[in-house]
Amino acid sequence: MTIVACSTPPGTSGIAVVRISGKDAIKNVSNFIKDCPFNEKSPGSKICLLVDKDGLIFDEAVVTSYLGPNSYTGENLVEVSCHGNPNIISKIIDLSVGGGASLAEPGEFTKRAFLNGRLDLSEAESVSAIIHSKSIAGVKAGVKNLKGGLSKKIGLIKSDLVSVVANLEFNLDISEEDLQPNLIKNSKGALSKSVETLKSCVDAFNETRMFQLGASVVILGPPNAGKSTLFNLLVNKNQSIVTEIEGTTRDVVEKNINIDGLPILLKDTAGIRESNNRVEKIGVERSLAEEKNADLVIYLNNAGRSFSKDKYIHVFNKSDINTPDGDYDVIISAKTGDNIQKLKETIYKALINEDIEHDTFLTSKRQCIAVESALKHVKDALSLLLGGDSLELIVEDINRSIDFLDSITSKTTKDDVLDEVFSSFCVGK
Repeated sequence: MTIVACSTPPGTSGIAVVRISGKDAIKNVSNFIKDCPFNEKSPGSKICLLVDKDGLIFDEAVVTSYLGPNSYTGENLVEVSCHGNPNIISKIIDLSVGGGASLAEPGEFTKRAFLNGRLDLSEAESVSAIIHSKSIAGVKAGVKNLKGGLSKKIGLIKSDLVSVVANLEFNLDISEEDLQPNLIKNSKGALSKSVETLKSCVDAFNETRMFQLGASVVILGPPNAGKSTLFNLLVNKNQSIVTEIEGTTRDVVEKNINIDGLPILLKDTAGIRESNNRVEKIGVERSLAEEKNADLVIYLNNAGRSFSKDKYIHVFNKSDINTPDGDYDVIISAKTGDNIQKLKETIYKALINEDIEHDTFLTSKRQCIAVESALKHVKDALSLLLGGDSLELIVEDINRSIDFLDSITSKTTKDDVLDEVFSSFCVGK
């Protein structure tokens, strides 16, 4: 079935791209191109006149054809780069549908690329990561996966696990002698290596997610601590109302900012205190809810409150007029801007662990859950091995781990295990 869709955002623009994909894509497009300059034997790109059913010209466009399997979708594909007038786009789609095409479902072009073997599942997911990432670092992670970075890393882990399974099954099903020398020792080493590699993938995921989707950072503190003044300074705009009246901020005010390439959704909140005012109490409740869900909390001027070091930065504000009343992570003046750069550096370091090796990026929660599940079963297998348990149970746990990793990349087959078993045999054996 041939499908058609506009691949560029809706609205008016200088250029828009309409994609048509399927076995009959070139034939479909030829119906509304004057003189039909395309064929199904060689790809090409030409400036063409687009005509309606009556043969009247309605636009001039660059039309590019790709032949399967050497196209994005793995099948014949045509891209019409027309002027970005919504009426022109709609006309092209109508003519394509009139010629037998169907409107594409969301993500259907990439789905076809996956089904036709042009992309594995991790590479397909990276396309979405590239499109939706809120930072260039997130885009780079997506591009790395699109080029097979994650698939290669997961493939190496699976290769190690398949090797362990192959050797264990060989001893269970084929070898008539005692266990191979160093079998247990080598299996322990391979499983321990896999545990460390999988764990590093999980550890890096939270930071990768922040570069893609942004981190939630909340400013909390008692009334008149200078939360709104700090918020306005960090967003470089008078977004929040600032007055000397306690409780001015009643609702959550938020704004996107960027610190050293890290996208952050910064939130200003109502002052934390006991109050009989119903509206203010609602504001405090919302502040506490934001605190619970935040990736990081900047808490102002409260030396008496205990904090989890992983989630909180204890900041003393108004250093231009007051002296700190305790130990703080950073001392600033939001009014004068004193020490704000240090605060930004502290925020970044609190969110991003620079000691983590970012050589592999999981770009979706689905991938992270699969790796966490695989990690659990490898740990279980290693524990059984260390405890001297049945090799059958160990093989079962490793196979379950491989199944979870298969959900990220290509499927591991029984032939992969057999190939590993017999690869060490002599050529003439």
